[in-house]
Amino acid sequence: MALDEVTIVRGAEGDWLDLTGKVPGAEGVSIKLHRADEETGRVVLAAKFAPKSSMPRHVHHCTAFAYTVSGSWSYDEGTFYAGDMAIESLGNNHLPYSETGTEMVICFDSPSGQYLDNQLEDGTCFHMGMPLFQQIVGMSAADWADFNILAHVEFLPEMRKAA
Repeated sequence: MALDEVTIVRGAEGDWLDLTGKVPGAEGVSIKLHRADEETGRVVLAAKFAPKSSMPRHVHHCTAFAYTVSGSWSYDEGTFYAGDMAIESLGNNHLPYSETGTEMVICFDSPSGQYLDNQLEDGTCFHMGMPLFQQIVGMSAADWADFNILAHVEFLPEMRKAA
């Protein structure tokens, strides 16, 4: 992306992609992946959590910024409400969930191309990285229905410490 380039993202554009049944450990969460820029290492997405929803516990191999648009959500560090921001550092380990439902905008930055190591309750670990995000960016709901996400994640013997 050129330094003088501006990309306008319209909230009404794009399909919500339901992660339930696609991303192991995700329940009631949908996303719109707007950008996955390998050159800058930036990933930008909108996320919508239904009431009583969650993502799997994960470790960040990137920094993250999450702005709460509506509703509320929580993780180990506390609860966030509309207008609140979470600024997450490399190595942050948490399990995000929402009791009431929420919408947020999330930005991940990683010069290494490494993003999230997820850990399921049974100990299974898998990494979500730039190759996966590039496959999903701008994807339609119809294409998402046939997409095998497990073919695009890296399974790990255990959670890694962020470097």
